[in-house]
Amino acid sequence: MLVITGREGGVVFLVNGIRPFNPNNERRLKVFGMMNTEFLLRLQDEISLEAAAAALLKLTENTRVARWVQFPRAVLLFLVVPNDPASGAFYVFERRTRTWIWVDFEDQAYGGYSVADFETLVRDCRFLRLVEHPSRLGRSQRWFVQPGMDPQRVV
Repeated sequence: MLVITGREGGVVFLVNGIRPFNPNNERRLKVFGMMNTEFLLRLQDEISLEAAAAALLKLTENTRVARWVQFPRAVLLFLVVPNDPASGAFYVFERRTRTWIWVDFEDQAYGGYSVADFETLVRDCRFLRLVEHPSRLGRSQRWFVQPGMDPQRVV
């Protein structure tokens, strides 16, 4: 059984079913945690990034791009359903394999994530460190993502 523990910036974080506690910002610690990925869509050779994004939008039905972050090896999209600000989901496009990867977390955000959650993931969880290296998002690698710390690989 793996248990990750630590303390950073007054935040205590624990893994493996032990609920994190932060008296100053409990909502911030209820999102994210163990990360799951699912390979959704692999596209043909020589497809433009715009066409790849359009294919994802078609697959996810009735969503729009709320945030778009590009790197040489990957693109992170945050999609939401119009008029439902807490319906967002995270998708990473690995340019080399032309594959869209859905990223989700074992947390309490069952209906989806908000733009504020996206900002927390990017800023406080340092999630872009994983996105910059999309091969790390494979199913064989598990990650724990928590505000106030770098993503931690779970072995």
